Amino acid sequence: MKTLPNQTAFEMVRQLLAEGREVSVRVEGQSMLPFFRSGTRIRIRPLRPDDLQTGRVVLAQTDSGPFVVHRIVGITSRRILLQGDGNLRGTESIPRGRICGAVSCSPLHLFLARLWRRLGPLRRYPLWLLRRL
Repeated sequence: MKTLPNQTAFEMVRQLLAEGREVSVRVEGQSMLPFFRSGTRIRIRPLRPDDLQTGRVVLAQTDSGPFVVHRIVGITSRRILLQGDGNLRGTESIPRGRICGAVSCSPLHLFLARLWRRLGPLRRYPLWLLRRL
């Protein structure tokens, strides 16, 4: 196993997705708590038309360059609004063309994520605990 810088690794992932291949990567960071802890392995697949829905998790490249794996929280005709499950405020507004792939999530995951998002600001309390474990 080889560890690469985020930008280099995800440029390779983007290319593999463009070729129609699925890719398995390890998540780093806490922005997707409680669903993906740092070190969790996720599968990213090429984007399908029905993946661009609120609640889905996608791989996207931000306008400033870095790649993120975050959940879709809003959609307009030109841009997709993303937010990490572990983030209470910050969002990214991404052009549709910068969405590279979708994370394979079970129906149970999607259901629990909807419940999690409905907690709103109350999420700060379980997040505080999860970040210390």
